[in-house]
Amino acid sequence: MENKKILILGGSGFIGSHLTKKLVSEKAQVTIVCRNPDEIRDIEAFRGATRVKGDTKKYEDVEVNTANKDIVVNLATVVFNTGKFDPYADLEINCKGQINVLEALKNNNQTAQYIYIGSSMQFGRVDPKDLPVSEDHSQAPISLYGVHKATAEAYCKVYERTYGLSSIILRLPPVYGPGITGKETRSVVEMFIKKALKNEPFRVNGLGEDLKDFVYIDDVVDALVVVMSSTVRSGIYNVGSGTGVKFADVARMIMDECKTGSYELVPFPPELEKFEVGSLYFDITKIKKELEWSPRVDIHEGIKKMVAFYKK
Repeated sequence: MENKKILILGGSGFIGSHLTKKLVSEKAQVTIVCRNPDEIRDIEAFRGATRVKGDTKKYEDVEVNTANKDIVVNLATVVFNTGKFDPYADLEINCKGQINVLEALKNNNQTAQYIYIGSSMQFGRVDPKDLPVSEDHSQAPISLYGVHKATAEAYCKVYERTYGLSSIILRLPPVYGPGITGKETRSVVEMFIKKALKNEPFRVNGLGEDLKDFVYIDDVVDALVVVMSSTVRSGIYNVGSGTGVKFADVARMIMDECKTGSYELVPFPPELEKFEVGSLYFDITKIKKELEWSPRVDIHEGIKKMVAFYKK
């Protein structure tokens, strides 16, 4: 990655911080575009990267920053986990922002490798007999966030077919790991660990029966670096653990590691249940075969690493 010019849109968050730290350590020339670069000025993870004020919702900001870059990674998104959210803000960032990136690359930098981050939420509720979910499984999202992510992915396909502009789509399940920016990571695993370490009770929705695909942040960063280091310019890949784990088992692992706290298995609150996709985990055969990437941190090791981090 040495001397590669890499642009990370929305790079000030959880994934962006870990990715930036890794790329800078490999001597890449990293530029982060975010709405408030002063906010991350003193955070160690971003040292060595160029921080630029910008907004993916504004075409001019995207256009000027995508020029002359070797690689562009779009991490800009808004995530809402309940029905209480601003659908227009979600639409603006997940869809308008995506069109701005594609237009800027089409107009100024068609040779760049473009990586867009998709989501398991695009699939909606999946019949248990269809698990694990492969890349070509039909999508039927049940939340506007899932709809907008699926739409943003569809834009990539339109621009490739119409203009020859290639995109790589990496779909992610819930990503967990230590937050290195001082902010919450939105990870349920993090929330449970923090409560357990404070000897506080926490609730596990859905009675903990759903099987989820939890992928550790280091594995996600490794997958991104593998893609960036490859000659691949087009394709869709599931990036996950490839294994379904019950929420109840995750809670038990956290309790075993923390030795404090308590938890209760409860039904989904009505306001969450209509947006809950149930059991879903990825088939990662394709990325294993084509890019020789496999996750290295299982859920037991990941929880152990996080507990050690937050105990410091």
